[in-house]
Amino acid sequence: MSQQNVQAMRRLYEAFNAGDLETFERGLSPDILWNEAENSLYASGNPYRSFSAVRDGIFAPTARDYDNFRCDLEKLLDAGDYVIGTGRYRGKSRATGKTLSAQFCHVAHVDQQGKLDTFQEYVDTLQEAEVSGRTARVTEELKIPHPVM
Repeated sequence: MSQQNVQAMRRLYEAFNAGDLETFERGLSPDILWNEAENSLYASGNPYRSFSAVRDGIFAPTARDYDNFRCDLEKLLDAGDYVIGTGRYRGKSRATGKTLSAQFCHVAHVDQQGKLDTFQEYVDTLQEAEVSGRTARVTEELKIPHPVM
């Protein structure tokens, strides 16, 4: 079943990048539970609990804010009922003209019917904020001491 889950997720990435939201919607469970990364541009609606909530709260604002936005998938990892996707978000901010190349990791769960039912995004939120021209603040820089050799 797990290779089928990987293929189901690959189809979702392909549908998203092609702008085929009808196919994307068919790949989601009606009970989808979707979370954007904390502090990401579109996390204010977390958790999103339907395709229409994802479309209106994430996909539409992304299309409004970026030209040619896409998910450049680098790896899909089979983790049984879960699929881990890694790659980069790419696009050009309409507000600043800057190019986005933010690393992402998605942890997705596929149900028994082969539908995505849980999605957690992790992304470089600092780069998102900087590229979009939104306020970003680093609260404290982590200092790691050099090991003694």
